[in-house]
Amino acid sequence: MTYLSDGKYASPPDELTALVLEAHRQGVSYGQLVANTSQRELDEIIRAYCGEKARRKKRR
Repeated sequence: MTYLSDGKYASPPDELTALVLEAHRQGVSYGQLVANTSQRELDEIIRAYCGEKARRKKRR
């Protein structure tokens, strides 16, 4: 699980969704993205996705 902030962690479904969307955006498979990206970069992708998701939820 990826630490977000203030004691919160990303849920496994959110982590998977973030990485699948990023792989699609880059035009590579999920497996290629995970294999060729450092854990730190994967965590940054997940944090960015969850941050945007929280901002969208807040606007409602």
